[in-house]
Amino acid sequence: MNIDEHIDHDHRIVILTLTGQLSDADLLGLADRIENNPVISKDFGWLIDLRHSDGLQITTAGVREMAKRKLVLDASSRRAVVVPSALGYGMARMYQMLRGDGAPRVFTDYDDAFRWATTGKE
Repeated sequence: MNIDEHIDHDHRIVILTLTGQLSDADLLGLADRIENNPVISKDFGWLIDLRHSDGLQITTAGVREMAKRKLVLDASSRRAVVVPSALGYGMARMYQMLRGDGAPRVFTDYDDAFRWATTGKE
């Protein structure tokens, strides 16, 4: 898996674009990557773009483990994830339901996700 990280200070958002095979360990590592980056303010938004990744190796156990982890950004930060498939959408929604507060909103359209994560508008 490859991760392209873009920190947009003007919009106060971190954009992670993932490509290639995605595993449970990769997803768990995303939070660590954000938490350990000293230039990211805790009130930034977070957009994960999964349109060019293959998440067939993601398991329900991995999603449950992610839901147990503490939030790395403020609870008020907007989080969005863009998924390309029905399976990805379902897994992201499962995480959203398990997590409750602080869970990312799930989108299939990148522009909609970016707009919501940066402005809060749909």
